Amino acid sequence: MSETLRVLLVEDSEDDAALTLRQLKKAGYVTAYERVDTAKAMRAALAANEWDIILSDYHMPEFSGPAALDVLRESGIDIPFIIISGAIGEETAVEVMRAGAHDYIMKDNLARLVPAIERELREAEVRNIQRRTAEDLRLAAKVFENSVEGTVITDSEGTILRVNKAFMDTTGYSQEEVIGRNPSILQSGRHDEDFYRHLWLSLTKQGYWQGEIWNRRKNGEVYPEWLTISAVQNELGEVSHYIGGFTDLSQQKQAEERIQYLMYFDALTDLPNRILFRDRFKQAMAQARQEGKRIAFLHLDLDRFIHINDTLGHQLGDQLLRQVGQRLVSNTGSHDIVARLGGDEFAIALPALAVDGSVEDRVQAIIKVFADPFRVMGKEVFLVPTVGVVLFPDDTDNYDELVRFADTAVHYAKRHGGANFQLYHKSMNADVQDRLNMENALRRALARQEFCLHYQPQIEVGSGRIIGVEALLRWQHAEMGMVLPGQFIPLLEETGLIIPVGEWVVRRACEDSMAWQAAGYAPIPVAVNLSARQFRHKGLMKTIHQVVAEAGLDPQLLELEITESSVMDDPESALNILTAFHDLGIRLAIDDFGTGYSSLSYLKRFPLDVLKIDRSFVADIPGDADDAAIVETIIAMAHRLNLHVIAEGVETREQVGFLLEHGCDHVQGYFYGRPMPAEDLLRHLPR
Repeated sequence: MSETLRVLLVEDSEDDAALTLRQLKKAGYVTAYERVDTAKAMRAALAANEWDIILSDYHMPEFSGPAALDVLRESGIDIPFIIISGAIGEETAVEVMRAGAHDYIMKDNLARLVPAIERELREAEVRNIQRRTAEDLRLAAKVFENSVEGTVITDSEGTILRVNKAFMDTTGYSQEEVIGRNPSILQSGRHDEDFYRHLWLSLTKQGYWQGEIWNRRKNGEVYPEWLTISAVQNELGEVSHYIGGFTDLSQQKQAEERIQYLMYFDALTDLPNRILFRDRFKQAMAQARQEGKRIAFLHLDLDRFIHINDTLGHQLGDQLLRQVGQRLVSNTGSHDIVARLGGDEFAIALPALAVDGSVEDRVQAIIKVFADPFRVMGKEVFLVPTVGVVLFPDDTDNYDELVRFADTAVHYAKRHGGANFQLYHKSMNADVQDRLNMENALRRALARQEFCLHYQPQIEVGSGRIIGVEALLRWQHAEMGMVLPGQFIPLLEETGLIIPVGEWVVRRACEDSMAWQAAGYAPIPVAVNLSARQFRHKGLMKTIHQVVAEAGLDPQLLELEITESSVMDDPESALNILTAFHDLGIRLAIDDFGTGYSSLSYLKRFPLDVLKIDRSFVADIPGDADDAAIVETIIAMAHRLNLHVIAEGVETREQVGFLLEHGCDHVQGYFYGRPMPAEDLLRHLPR
């Protein structure tokens, strides 16, 4: 489009104006524009220049769309006026259209802007044509033929003289079927006599009418359209013709209905969303009060769903969520309410419970629907639910508190593993507050340098010499003192703080190792634990490589310990990550072996250096025959895979003797030394 479009922008936001202009540029328009945001500035712009179209915001701090319409009417200039708003309701839109706006566009749907501008420019041209001479009517006919809008021309009595192709395509009538007849053949029956009386009154007094009208196609289908009717006068000022132009609003109406639907229903599962669930639950609350009944509010969360989504893809994840919604609906009563709150969170209302009734059986039945695998895209996937339960009115009669308490209960239940539920009780609030306080303290701990590393020696069984150390994170809080790892490590995982804190651990361990060597101590490997969340983090490889390089540490002196479950969640991906570390020269160890579900076919493919026997198997040897057999088997298997073996949790001389007898390479535990600060460790390191 080479012709310049002259645009007057009534807009207070430069960013929104830029978005509008960018949309016009994408459509090929070259624009000459001016932005105003007050009545005074708009009057000056109208007086100084000619404009093709006015695009106006609805809400502005010192101005408004309706006020801009008043200024335009005062000027007496006929310029298409389109409202562009970020939040305008349907009733407001109707009012502003009645006030004289030609169209309205939502800011989040600017794709409609160019077609609307093109339509209004055409309608403005039609109005100009109506004010010209008979020669102008010839030009109007050309526009008429090429118009994308349905157009009809009648004589002064309303008899159809001509229709265009868009008219025929929209109504289903051919030209032969309508010429000579009255447009009333299109009437839908939805409008009363008063509607048409006002239409003709506007045509008589103002020479035109525009608005939304429902008409009927030839096949009987009733549809909405935006119709503009203009009276054409001859040289004597008498009405000689009427021109009607309309746009089919069917798709727009469907879009509006869809938007209305999405306000209350989840687009993925078609379940009620958070807004509708709240409304229905409150209705159930009112009824329960009258009948003396209880309602159970269930907050259901799917454990590790994010990992499934990341591993198998969002398409499969979406299908899983749809199936979850279907199962929940199929396995709850007709009076129960199932909703999707968002993500992998669902809410279930169990109304009209008897005062002395028990909710536990109902919840257990809901959990059991997850016992069978979900089948999606040729895969079987098991999902594990955790449910928090709160009762109305027992726990609270306030809906917002019900939501908060149910969320508290589900987080409390997660600590006890999946496939379980937890009934809310008030003591949870104090516990949640304690966790919140600890989380806030953890977020400041790194900046305040409250973390430190303790090191536990790893010993060669035969000689008793130190062959390595394991770095263990400790938190020295100013008020709480030394916080045990079991209290804060899970919270680091849950909040994602394990990523920056984990990077600090690796960096500090590398720096300490280099400091020991600089002080004349013999170089020994330093083992650092990687949590499951760290191992899945996309930036892990880059971080480790950068930290080792910046510290100047020989990669063979860094050993990464990964839990068995971390690598078996997604073995193929784990293999790629472990291979990349191996290629860098970094040592790799499988920690807590025997507590997970390793597949030997994968284990032998992983480029591992060390296998660590979990302390739970070591604790009762040699007295427990089963544990003794397990440990003996693990040692033999590891050696056949050319792996070194470290037994954790060694505390007695008898355990050492058993491990030495069965060929265990290395040990680690209180028998040789507790985790200690670096300065204490130096007394034990070889030079």
